Amino acid sequence: MLSAYCHYTDKNLKLTGNRMLTLLTFKPALGTHCPSPFGMKADALLTMSGLAYKKEFGNLLKAPRKKFPVLKSGDELVPDTAHIQTFLEQRHGVDFDDHLDQSELAIANSFRRLIEDHLYFLNLHFRWSEHGGAIKQAFFEDAPTLIRGIIFRKVQKNIFRTLHLQGLGRHTRDELIGFIEEDVAALSVHLGDNPYFMGRLPSSIDASFYGVLHNMIDCELDTPGKRAASNHQNLVDYCERFRHNVFHG
Repeated sequence: MLSAYCHYTDKNLKLTGNRMLTLLTFKPALGTHCPSPFGMKADALLTMSGLAYKKEFGNLLKAPRKKFPVLKSGDELVPDTAHIQTFLEQRHGVDFDDHLDQSELAIANSFRRLIEDHLYFLNLHFRWSEHGGAIKQAFFEDAPTLIRGIIFRKVQKNIFRTLHLQGLGRHTRDELIGFIEEDVAALSVHLGDNPYFMGRLPSSIDASFYGVLHNMIDCELDTPGKRAASNHQNLVDYCERFRHNVFHG
């Protein structure tokens, strides 16, 4: 089973043994293994790589760019999942997409933008606007009680400002739900009956795909994203299949 999605060499394994990879990320919450789609994506990429790594639930305020996930390799810190993927490919010889041709890569990258630059922000909006209490507990429970609310409101304000500047924050609730349903339907149509997003074998797009689906379908929050994705049985089946095949969960 592992050989179906891992591409590495003995040399890479030796290098990893000398410099343990550590994923700094969020602790499980809200019914998810990681309440951040990007944290889940990084975890999936590392698992798919076959490289040895461990997870630590660090202090977000001390992270580069004040964001998780971050990959630590010795004294080197690699923030952002795109850079983490590049690091795994260039430093450790992992090739997540060697079975895809140029046309398939273009399609995968287009869907990655839909997932990470549109659907992610739609789900983010409903989490922070309609489930503030649960979000505050999930992401800021380690903050001192006296300032937890202050930190949460500051971050929430910044998120709403970002969504407004991006444009999504200017739409009505019904319009945003319509966007979610369109995005989810497009993902469902492309997946079809395939075991993975681009066909028979998983590729890097599956890490993004699973990250956002897991945080909609498996999340305990009742959001429009959860309802929309759960209405497509092939997306529900995909989540279960990816979790079983990749994480053995």
